[in-house]
Amino acid sequence: MKTRPVISFLFYVHLLLASQLLLANVGGVSGSNQFTVSSNGSSTTWKIVSASVTGDAVFTGSVASRGTSDGNITFSTGLDESNNTTYPFFASGSFNKDVQVPSITPTISGGALTALTISYGDGYNTNLSGFTNAPEIIVSPSDGGGTTAEVTANLGTGLNSGKIDSYTISSGGSSYTNTPDVSLVGGPHFVRIISEDSSYFGRVFLIKNNTRTTLELDLDSSVVAGESSSAASTFFDVGTRVEVVPAATLQSVFGCANNLVSGWVSSTSYRRSTIGDSVFLSNGDGSYSEYIHVDYSSSSRSTGWYKKSSSSLRNNTIIYPDEAMIIAKKKNGTTTFDVDVINSDAPARLFIPEYGGVFCANNPYGMKMLLGELIPSTSVGTGADKFKPGATADSDGIDTISILGGDGTWNTYYYKTGDNDGGITELMKVGARSGSGGSNALVATDLFVDSGTVTDLESCSDAAGSNTVVNYNDGNYTKISISGSAQSNLTGFNITISDIQGYMLNDDGTAEQNASTGESVDVNGTGSVIYSNIIGTHTVVGHGSGFVVVEKQRDVNFKSNEGSPSWNIGDLGTGYDGTASWWAIGGNGTGAKGTITTGGSVSVTSGGSGYTSAPQIVVSGGGWRISTDGTAPQGGKEIDASDGIIIMRRNSSGTTAYIELPSVSN
Repeated sequence: MKTRPVISFLFYVHLLLASQLLLANVGGVSGSNQFTVSSNGSSTTWKIVSASVTGDAVFTGSVASRGTSDGNITFSTGLDESNNTTYPFFASGSFNKDVQVPSITPTISGGALTALTISYGDGYNTNLSGFTNAPEIIVSPSDGGGTTAEVTANLGTGLNSGKIDSYTISSGGSSYTNTPDVSLVGGPHFVRIISEDSSYFGRVFLIKNNTRTTLELDLDSSVVAGESSSAASTFFDVGTRVEVVPAATLQSVFGCANNLVSGWVSSTSYRRSTIGDSVFLSNGDGSYSEYIHVDYSSSSRSTGWYKKSSSSLRNNTIIYPDEAMIIAKKKNGTTTFDVDVINSDAPARLFIPEYGGVFCANNPYGMKMLLGELIPSTSVGTGADKFKPGATADSDGIDTISILGGDGTWNTYYYKTGDNDGGITELMKVGARSGSGGSNALVATDLFVDSGTVTDLESCSDAAGSNTVVNYNDGNYTKISISGSAQSNLTGFNITISDIQGYMLNDDGTAEQNASTGESVDVNGTGSVIYSNIIGTHTVVGHGSGFVVVEKQRDVNFKSNEGSPSWNIGDLGTGYDGTASWWAIGGNGTGAKGTITTGGSVSVTSGGSGYTSAPQIVVSGGGWRISTDGTAPQGGKEIDASDGIIIMRRNSSGTTAYIELPSVSN
């Protein structure tokens, strides 16, 4: 489980990386499917990369039952058109996490699949796990529009029991112009929760083994402290939608034996890591272990991946999608390796280890972001599941985050006590519009936070709101009467309108309408009361005394005594006890920053330039500092797409926790 602290590694990773800063080469874009790392051979080059979840889903379905005292989840069978039972999963034992998985190389001739080369590297090891039933082989569809090839695997007998030693091509397919992809559905796989209403949406759980209807999950390796490690029912409800996806392993990412990635230098013994390249993988408890590829082709041992100083073959070592790996390219040359990545709508999560642990990762978005976004103020505090602040970078028990940039520099940051350091439960959101200062710089009136009530809707034919249309909604603009605004001109801001109800209008706006019959009614105030499509967020295109105009056709006669009609631009959040800092990103501009009070009063310390459209405003509590300077706020520190991050957990009461980050679309 991810619970055991290993304090010594905190010092080890400092030595590991700090000694090589001038040659640091941090991972490529998070989610990218290709990484490259080079070394001149005289000094080690380090790189932090993430493997994510690989490949396409091999199964999608809903949980029919789940264990209350074990890690099993079960799925229903079905019937085909011939009334034969259909099963949700492939052959029993296909997803055995320890099974030996061969590489498969196809050959085509005349547009058809004619042969497969099945290789276990330097040989099948009879002392390790094999398949109990032949796994399914999947061939990609014909790229020339023909039929798809069909292949089945055959298992050996006797000493070769469990080994795929032959195959049968029942159909070679047709019109293949390029060699098809051939994959074996077997070996380590994850279950990933895809129900958006689940509290564990996006979480993955390693499959230990399977039958044709049941998945046995290895919960001990997939949960964090405070979560049950024995009951699948903790994470899965009946009906939870899941998918089964291949797990990234050392072998699947880097290859093995005769298909090892180009440029990787092997060792000659699992005890000798200095003569070859290395990969450091998380143990799930805040510590990392070193793995090396060993070439034993001239001896009786199996060539493959080994944990340093361990004689057990580790080809199937899992690389979890929420944990990065540290690559140490020690020998001269360049290594490029691919990882097939699938996108997910699940929220990004940043893992915080328990006391004494360390967590390495890429920038989780694969795009430029700010430190104040990566660890939002709601995740800072003295609670056991929070990022703990302190007076200085050297304070006892303070947590730190180090950012390893592509320029080879490594800087450490902490959150200083006294600046909104523990009570924020909802982040402040600030509305913004394009810069109205010189060179499109932002000025204080370009940022705004306020709210109030909506008192009326009128149709109008112009953005200024000067030409109201008496004939109901016969106009392309809606004039919204508001109260509570503290600013004279809101044009250019995005305004959110809530809980607007009224009497339904027909399509051409000539009369009110009965929603059930679709018939028009003659008397105003007798149509069906509905929620208006004015509800939502719109850009203010015009503003006058007591009103704003949006480019949206009115669909109701406003009913002021229904619900709580309101408007807001931004949100003050909750829990702020002092002035916070803000930074502007996007909007084609750069450099704007300032402060904002608990009541929403904005000050601009630098207006920047070039904000020709509305930027996003990132608000941070104001306490982020760099270890070398405890005065200047650092919440606006930019983290590039290719930067690596290292979280050091020094809070003695700190438990493992996840920081859920906003979706990229937000």
